[in-house]
Amino acid sequence: MKKMTATRLFNEALDRRERYGAEDAYAFAHAYVDRGDARQVNVLYALASASGRTAEAFSLLHEAVTERGFWYPSDYLLEDEDLEALRSFEGFAELADLCARREEAALSNAVPGLEVLKPTEPAVSSSGDGTSVSSKRLLLVLHGDQESGSDARPFWESALQAGWTVGLVRSSQIRFSDAFGWDDIDLGAAELREHLESLRAQEESQEDVPVVLGAFSAGAEVALNAVLHDEFPAAGLLLVSPWLAEPEEWTTSLDRLDGRTPRGVLIAGEADEEGRGSAEPLAQAMQSAGLECRLDIVSGTGHDYPEDFERRLNEALEWIVPAER
Repeated sequence: MKKMTATRLFNEALDRRERYGAEDAYAFAHAYVDRGDARQVNVLYALASASGRTAEAFSLLHEAVTERGFWYPSDYLLEDEDLEALRSFEGFAELADLCARREEAALSNAVPGLEVLKPTEPAVSSSGDGTSVSSKRLLLVLHGDQESGSDARPFWESALQAGWTVGLVRSSQIRFSDAFGWDDIDLGAAELREHLESLRAQEESQEDVPVVLGAFSAGAEVALNAVLHDEFPAAGLLLVSPWLAEPEEWTTSLDRLDGRTPRGVLIAGEADEEGRGSAEPLAQAMQSAGLECRLDIVSGTGHDYPEDFERRLNEALEWIVPAER
C-alpha cells in the first residue's frame, strides 16, 4: 500500500465518510493514523467525535495538545460541528485557550521556509556517447493545502538522481501545527521570488540555471500566479492534481506571458473531479495559445500523486528542460 500521508488519510477518510458514514471513516483512520502527525490526529479525533466516541475523541485531543505540543485553531475547536459534544468536557476550555495562545505565537513568528536538496550527480557528467551532459537545473516545489515541504519531499526528491537541485518551498501561512496553506497567493508568489533571488545570491552557479515550478493541489495557483502576474522566470510548470478556485481566470490570463513560452505538464487523476476540472481547460488554453503542454489523466487515481509518479516526474522534467549535451 502507498505511504499513508496526512493528505491521503484526509482524502480517503472524507470519501469513506461521504459514502459509508463516520463510523467507517473512523475505523479506516484508526488503522492508519500516525499519532506523531498533528494533521492525522486531527482527522482521527474529529471522526471519533462524529461517530459518537466522545471520550476517546477528547482523550486524543488532550494528548495531542498537552503531551505532543500540537495546536489547532481556536475558532475551529470552538465552532466546528463535529466537536460540539467535546465542549462539555471538563478541561476543553483550557485546551482551546492553550491552542489560542500557541496560535497567536505561531502567527506572529510565521516565516516562509525553503529546504534545498543538492543533486546526487555532479553538475557535469559524462554521457554514454562520451559527450558532456550539463545537469544544472533547478526545481522549486510548492506543497498542497495543509501540508509542508516535508510532505512534498518523498514525491519530488527522485529528481536529484537526474542532477536537478530541488527546493522544497514552505508557505509562511500556517493553519495549525505543521499545516501550511496558500490562501494569499500573492504572498506565496512574492515568497517564491525571494527564494529564487536568495538562491542566486548565495550561489553564482544558479544565476542562469533554468527553473521549473512543480506544485501539488493548491500550490498550483501560487505557481500560476507567480508566472502570470509576477513574471517569475520559469522555463516550465509541472502541476499535479492542480486545484484552481476559478480555472477560467487562469485560462484567460495567458496573454500575460507576453512572449514567454514555458512548457507545461499537467497530471490529474481520472477520479479527481476538481483536479481534472482545473487541468483539462488549462491544458487546452495553453495549447490554443501556442504553448507546448502535455496533459496526463491517470486512471485509478484520485486527488493524489500517481503511484508511478517518479517515472512521470523524471520524464516530464527531461521534456521541459532537456539536459544539455
